[in-house]
Amino acid sequence: KWEYETEWKIDSSPAIGSDGTVYVGSDDRKVYALDGKTGAKKWEFKTGSGVASSPAIGSDGTVYIGSDNGKFYALDGKSGVKQWEFETGDKVFSSAAIGSDGTVYVGSDDKKVYAIKTDSKGHAKSPWPMRGQNPQHTGRVMK
Repeated sequence: KWEYETEWKIDSSPAIGSDGTVYVGSDDRKVYALDGKTGAKKWEFKTGSGVASSPAIGSDGTVYIGSDNGKFYALDGKSGVKQWEFETGDKVFSSAAIGSDGTVYVGSDDKKVYAIKTDSKGHAKSPWPMRGQNPQHTGRVMK
C-alpha cells in the first residue's frame, strides 16, 4: 500500500494508535507518526540518539518510547510534542508496557526496570497487536 523511508535503519517495531496512526522509532534519532492509510508523515520528534525501543500507546493517546541516550519520553500522539522525559541509568532498548492503573514499565541497560506513574489508564484500544491476528482470535486469515 505504501512505504516510508527514514534516514537510517529501523530496529523498532511499529505501534498503531486507535485512529490508525503508525508510530515507529529509527536509528536516525527520531520518532515518527505516519498516516496508516497513506504513509504520509504527520510529525517527527528528535530524541538526540537512536531509537530501538518500540512505542507503547496509552489510552489517552500518549506515545511512550525510549532512546539510546538513556531517556524515556512521553509524547503527545497527535502533535509529537514532548510531555515529559525520564532519565534512566543507561540505554533504553526495551519496549514499555502500560498497566491498567496507568503505570508505565520500562527496562534499561543499567539492569533496572522502572515503574513510572502516568495519567494513561491502560493501553490504547488499537487494531494491532491483536490476539489471534483477527477479530475472531483464530489466527487464520478470514476470507
